[in-house]
Amino acid sequence: MRKTAAMCVAKLYDMSPELVTDRGFLESLIDLVSDEVPMVVSNAVVALREISDTSGKRHLEINKALAQHFLNALETCTEWGQVGGEVEGRNGVVA
Repeated sequence: MRKTAAMCVAKLYDMSPELVTDRGFLESLIDLVSDEVPMVVSNAVVALREISDTSGKRHLEINKALAQHFLNALETCTEWGQVGGEVEGRNGVVA
């Protein structure tokens, strides 16, 4: 359910960015990046990337601990999660 919720936040952002920001959905989405389920992590990263593309803002800073979490999640993620959850950007930031 959390993996679907992550993608719903991205779609909701397309319709109403203010609602996502005002209701704290963006912060909840950022929290899902640290989830223990790899597909939740993947969908959260994809959703944040879509929101970043739409808004022109970067919403997730990647530190060493988060990078390690991503690597651990990749080990158990399906191929689709690995492709969908690609983290692009420079200086440790999701673009």
